[in-house]
Amino acid sequence: AHTLTRPNGGPSEHTSEPAIMHRVPEKARSTGAALIQKSVLVEALGFLSASELVVASCVCKPWKEAAYADTLWRRICRRRWGQVWRPWGDSDPAMETENGPIPWKRRYAIAERDATREALTKDELVRYVWRFHFKAQTLEEDPNLKQYQYVRFLARRHQNGSNATEGFLHMERGYPPMRYCLEDRKLDGKTVVRVVRVENFPDHTITRRPDWRWAIDNMHVQLVSLHEHEVPQNRGVKRNRFVYPMGA
Repeated sequence: AHTLTRPNGGPSEHTSEPAIMHRVPEKARSTGAALIQKSVLVEALGFLSASELVVASCVCKPWKEAAYADTLWRRICRRRWGQVWRPWGDSDPAMETENGPIPWKRRYAIAERDATREALTKDELVRYVWRFHFKAQTLEEDPNLKQYQYVRFLARRHQNGSNATEGFLHMERGYPPMRYCLEDRKLDGKTVVRVVRVENFPDHTITRRPDWRWAIDNMHVQLVSLHEHEVPQNRGVKRNRFVYPMGA
């Protein structure tokens, strides 16, 4: 180690650094220290929630820069999404643009905003498998819930290949295909709600659960959205088993 000298040329009794440090410009040395500090700050901020991170970003400019780090928000997204059901599944098509992936901070905002949406689309209705059960069924009567069915809404297709708002609900067993229609209804002449009509059964209302799954209910039954990989092996109606062109 090289012994540092005081400004008057005398040796320092308490400070020593590698000789190479004397060949590094002071500006570069301070920049390196700032980078180290930023990485430590990002690591520390990673323990905060999203709302706490927004507050921390108001402290000063260095904190704001650290709080906007893409790696930090990626960690927060993964932590948050590990606690809920992601409607877009394992891939993130909703989080991509023509110019590439959306920054993770914006992804977080998009996902949280989407989780409050209760207007299920016709394509989402067809995309998911739905876990169906009668509400009268209880865990006491069926501890393993063996009476679950994994059903699908299969839409009619327009000539351009797009899904219509109507089609057939296919159960696994016990029922023939049943006609359905996704439509908006007015309550009290003002509030518009989206419902699923199935044959002559009472209308099914659509809600968003706290875990972000979709639920379709009436007084008798409930259907809950699932991804393909969540369906037990050898169960469920297959997606491409039936095709219904308009007019069929």
